[in-house]
Amino acid sequence: MSRQRCAGLFVVIIVAGTLTVRPDDRDAYVEGCRIVVEQARAAAGCLDFAITADPLEPGRIRVFERWGTRAELEAFRGSGPAAEQAAVLLAVDVAEYDAVRTHEGTPLPLPASIGAPASSALLGRGIRDLRDLTQVTERELRSWHGVGPKATSRLRDALAEHDLAFAPTQP
Repeated sequence: MSRQRCAGLFVVIIVAGTLTVRPDDRDAYVEGCRIVVEQARAAAGCLDFAITADPLEPGRIRVFERWGTRAELEAFRGSGPAAEQAAVLLAVDVAEYDAVRTHEGTPLPLPASIGAPASSALLGRGIRDLRDLTQVTERELRSWHGVGPKATSRLRDALAEHDLAFAPTQP
């Protein structure tokens, strides 16, 4: 894919699939997930999160999550369902997907002046639009192989031209 065609795209993480429980356990399982759904929807980077009963199959539960970045998904992710919930699961068929979508509005392409190594490093991490960099700290960006001080400075300047900035560094 050419750099021009990549401009304005970014990766969202989708987690989707099904859980299978005994039909008599389904409603209690879904209700037991209510607090997890509330916590996820309040978490940074969560675009959507649902655990719902399938309307046609009595023992089937649908899982659907959409996250802005893998880092945000991993920051939220716990160790999985509680032991009592895991005990009622008969089958789990859930997978993660990287989905590319376009930003709303005019694309803000990465500046060509950052050079090929930095462009390659950013594209390899799903960074295809300046707005994607607002989810990355400057320190994290500098740690990526291929992104040096010159590229970082040029990206900082390009962000500032659009009243954007790198993500704040966590204390």
